[in-house]
Amino acid sequence: MPRVIFFAPPGLTPLDLIGPLQAFQGVGAVGGPPYEIVVSALAKSLPVEGNLHFSNLIPFRKIKLVPDDILFVAGFSGKAPHKLPADPRLYEWIRRSHEAGATVCSCCTGSYLLAEAGILDGAACATHWADVDDMQARYPRVEVRRATLFVEAGRVLTSAGVASGIDLAIHVIGQRHGPKTAFAVARYLVIYLRRSGDFDQESIYLKYRNHLDDTVHRAQNVMIENLARPPRLEDLAQMVGSSARNLSRRFQQSIGLSIGEFRRKLQLEHARALLQEEGSKVEDVARACGFSGPRQLRNLYHHHFGRSPRERPELLHAIGR
Repeated sequence: MPRVIFFAPPGLTPLDLIGPLQAFQGVGAVGGPPYEIVVSALAKSLPVEGNLHFSNLIPFRKIKLVPDDILFVAGFSGKAPHKLPADPRLYEWIRRSHEAGATVCSCCTGSYLLAEAGILDGAACATHWADVDDMQARYPRVEVRRATLFVEAGRVLTSAGVASGIDLAIHVIGQRHGPKTAFAVARYLVIYLRRSGDFDQESIYLKYRNHLDDTVHRAQNVMIENLARPPRLEDLAQMVGSSARNLSRRFQQSIGLSIGEFRRKLQLEHARALLQEEGSKVEDVARACGFSGPRQLRNLYHHHFGRSPRERPELLHAIGR
């Protein structure tokens, strides 16, 4: 069972912990492997911002992380360095967890704890926008980036303020369990996938979602869920409460693609995933992806990827390159 360990610092900002925690819980809810979730702190209980109190926490010293684990350090309210935990064993624990091979993440000002542990030296990171200058001055060996949701530096991933921890959690879920699971978790949480400008958005399930047109988002969801039997334009428009002409116009304005172009990208990415499965047949894949037949799949596949469906080189980059 995969495991994610959250660390709640003194002065915890609740959403920094609860948001990502809910995302990892959602993996099991959408059919992925359920996560063992552990919430740790300096002690067994913790007063929390907003007149809350967390109890039954696991003291961090009792937890030993292994290579497949994820450590997620939440942020805190107030200005560092006054709010930084004084216990040097905490920073040694973070450092050793990283050295052991665990993936280490932070949300908001949780990045201060990672920097204090030394695992951000020579790397880029994100933090809350209001703390960028302070963190950069305090940790000159760290490149603190502005205006980005999250930053990935090897096995260390840091996100910006508060809600961006959910974006980071879904990104990690996508890395470990695939883009369809990440999309399903985002939908389960009733949020839209957002991506940082620092990342190459290879997956069509994650790409073209950073817009604000709810009608287009709903149309994209319908198309993803009905690849084998794609609805006609008129039916798709009716399903999302629009006219065909209006939906086509809004689609082009929101994502820069026509509905047909977006559908084709969905079909090709799904085909690529299915063809990687042992024993898959081109005929079956073509049917599952809504192509007219194996000939259409072969022609479009070669046009987009420069190879036939049965060739198996290293993983190719974005569709329609």
